[in-house]
Amino acid sequence: MKHVGIICEYNPLHTGHAYLLERVRGAQTVICLMSGNFTQRGEAAILPPVPRAAMAVAAGADLVLELPFPFAAGSARRFAEGGVAALAALGVDTLAFGSESGDIAALQRAAVRTDASPAVRDAALPPEMGDAAAHFSTLGEAFSSNDILAVEYARAARRYPMGLFAVRRTSADYREERLTENHPSATALRAALARGEQICDRLPMAARALFADAAAQWGFADIARLAPAMLAQLRTKALPEGGIADCGGGLYAHLTRAAERATDYGSLLAAAATKRYTDGRLRRALLYLLAGVRTEDFAKGPAYLRLLAANARGRAFLAETRKTRTVGVVTKPADIVALGANAARQRELAQVADALYALCFAAQPLPHALQTAAPYFAKGD
Repeated sequence: MKHVGIICEYNPLHTGHAYLLERVRGAQTVICLMSGNFTQRGEAAILPPVPRAAMAVAAGADLVLELPFPFAAGSARRFAEGGVAALAALGVDTLAFGSESGDIAALQRAAVRTDASPAVRDAALPPEMGDAAAHFSTLGEAFSSNDILAVEYARAARRYPMGLFAVRRTSADYREERLTENHPSATALRAALARGEQICDRLPMAARALFADAAAQWGFADIARLAPAMLAQLRTKALPEGGIADCGGGLYAHLTRAAERATDYGSLLAAAATKRYTDGRLRRALLYLLAGVRTEDFAKGPAYLRLLAANARGRAFLAETRKTRTVGVVTKPADIVALGANAARQRELAQVADALYALCFAAQPLPHALQTAAPYFAKGD
């Protein structure tokens, strides 16, 4: 392992994340590709990207780049494919990730069987976590639901000269909402914040001061604050031109009917929930509706990556790979202009995401504050 990549959200960074970073610390460079404003289940990240990236560097990462929207909010397959493609374009040779099983051979077998099965390989959407048992039974493996993402990582990595390094999860299940003593999940930490509890003492020691400073500056984002905009769009049936990603098969009509019975975000999700439409699918569809994300926006991989944070080793990696990497690394919007039409479209979506994310904070900062946030560089490097 020379240059190790981790695809992550760090929402927030917790002790389980720090454990994975510790396990790969022997590599020359540890590169994190992190979700920006919105995360894989279509939720708003509780804090903006730069402070979350700063926490990652404090906990052992060398370089943190942003996985662009809408890949960051995509299904497991789109999240994995976009992330792995971007890491490969950077020159990463090993992908590290947490896994319930930690069994690389079994994950790779499942990845091969996924590609060999037309019904699974060509599905418009991969299965959601709630469909894991049925999905893995078709692949001949007995994994936990969290390993859907691990299988998608293994599947995406087959296209590149990239090794896999799986670390068996020692933290609570990703859906666990109780604050367990041993590595509480990000879900549990966010639930505690929603109850008004303090969580700093549950975070890695190196990240606590950065978390506290960011929380004092920004407060915490909550996607429920976008409910009025969602309800207005659905009730007026203002469907953007060109169709919306993950919103076909009758889902849009289903959401418009649910909007007539809803008064806020929670009741909208409750009114729309069915066995067919999982919570994650609904959240992504609602977010993509507001942002105008189209299916074709996933046709090509990330055209550029935004620099969020780095230490000296991370900056050395960027200098070393300047002429060999095949994806642009940018620090300001002006850097994107020369990168072509795909980059321009991804920048357009990023600006929409910034505008929506700003509304998720109680203080409603201007989108400009998010768009112009300077990268974090570790002191003393």
